[in-house]
Amino acid sequence: MAASITTHEVLDQLQSKYKAAIDAEDYQPFVWPHRALGPYLLILYLLLPPSSSPAVHYARYPLFALIIYVSVTAILDCRSPAVTVGYGIGLLNAWTILWTATLVIFTDGRRDYKRIERQRRLDEAPSVEGLVENVQGDTSALDGSTTDGLKLVHPVGELPEPEPEPSATTDLAPKVESPEIFAAQEPIPSSSQEIYTWQPLPDNFLHRLDFILDLVTNFRGLRWTHQGPGTYPPPQHIRETLTNPETPPSLQPTTYPSYSQLFTSNLQIFVLCSLTLDTLKYVTSLDPYFLAEGQNTPSPFPIAHTTRLILSLLFTYTSLLNIFLLAPLVLACTFGPRILGPHASTWLYPPYYGPLSSIADKGLAGLWGGWWHQLFRYAFEAAGEFIGGKVLRLSKKSISGGVARVLVAFVCSGILHACASYTVLGGTHPIRGSFLFFALQPVGIIAQRALSIYLKPKGYREAIPPWMRQTGNVLVVVFWCRVTGPLIADEFAAAGIWLYEPLPVSLVKGIKGEGWWRWGGPWVRWYSGDRWWRSGLVFLGG
Repeated sequence: MAASITTHEVLDQLQSKYKAAIDAEDYQPFVWPHRALGPYLLILYLLLPPSSSPAVHYARYPLFALIIYVSVTAILDCRSPAVTVGYGIGLLNAWTILWTATLVIFTDGRRDYKRIERQRRLDEAPSVEGLVENVQGDTSALDGSTTDGLKLVHPVGELPEPEPEPSATTDLAPKVESPEIFAAQEPIPSSSQEIYTWQPLPDNFLHRLDFILDLVTNFRGLRWTHQGPGTYPPPQHIRETLTNPETPPSLQPTTYPSYSQLFTSNLQIFVLCSLTLDTLKYVTSLDPYFLAEGQNTPSPFPIAHTTRLILSLLFTYTSLLNIFLLAPLVLACTFGPRILGPHASTWLYPPYYGPLSSIADKGLAGLWGGWWHQLFRYAFEAAGEFIGGKVLRLSKKSISGGVARVLVAFVCSGILHACASYTVLGGTHPIRGSFLFFALQPVGIIAQRALSIYLKPKGYREAIPPWMRQTGNVLVVVFWCRVTGPLIADEFAAAGIWLYEPLPVSLVKGIKGEGWWRWGGPWVRWYSGDRWWRSGLVFLGG
């Protein structure tokens, strides 16, 4: 049974709706770079040379106000005929505001952040590349294995002290040849060969440019002082020279893949995800619900509401995972250390998703804090720490302080997704859809945690076998997702998110005679505005 309307017909309707809105001057096209200045303004400010000037320090406040203005006007004024681009207008501009707040309001991005870098020998002339090390001299540090690890997690505002400068007699090894990109590498065994240190904002411009671009784009904080849970610590030979007492040990032993292992494992998952996405795209095209036709439309599937919810979860998970897998496959294994130097280190590409056992062990808290991707976690926690700790002055260890921080984190997530729903052309409900879904998650987490605290002193919790507690946690997650999940699933469907073509070639539709090649039409075009600075590129999707 096929849907009464096709994907192409729905896309044509959205295109007509977009054209009518532009002609009536209700909205404007999203023009790059005119409507995407926020991240560039942030980078320009952070690129200023290290300075103790109060003027530079306090300039962050008008900068933040300007970025809010630029981003909010883009959210209010701009739309796109492509669903994914329209969703990105709201999501990325809202994220720009939150990430800017994290780096210049909640913390001081020019003073508070340090990154692991190799210390060059003092008798070498300093390189203008700074961190972007000569590959022949640095790729020996890109890989390695160890049976212990550490987690670079620091409270917001509490950062490790910089390492002291090495003496002129520091014994550094000669440069080693760069390994083949897919060759398994041996770890450097001794800290006497290389020195690694926590590097603050550099003086050299090119070094500082690399430093700031990494800080602004590295949301998970890999190899930074704000590196969060679920990521790999540095290899052992690097940690041995980072004599930092504030760096705590990790709870689990850590091993590091070689480039061949990283490539093989991620490619296998990528192929499996692509096949799954191809199948999901075909299956969902049979249901008008996934074609932005509304939740009350007839479904070809049994138990329609539950089936739609499961398909939405699978589609969301595999879509994001396929995108995440491009980072290790392209950056680490294709460009590799010969082009990207230390940025291609294998330990900088840990999985985005955690183990499913997190859900069984911790329930809803494990779902969001352990299994689901942690891409935005640091910014959410920084907002919670700033409001809960600095504004409300609530102790992190108190119940009220913990609740406040969790609430702020999920409210921030709700705002991001509500802004994304707001900027699409479909019939969405950003507040009672996306925002409400995320706002309800801490309610479930707090309720489950309160029940656990209540049962513990009475001895009930210890009396329950571990397998039964884990089963209970899974059932709580399933129940809560069934209750709240339709809020976000219906919003995605109404926005038309599932109209996008995830793959250029479809095996399923090709076999069924509907055409192998799925991408088509112009992806981008030039837009000429009434002023030169309002001209630029308009993204149309594929």
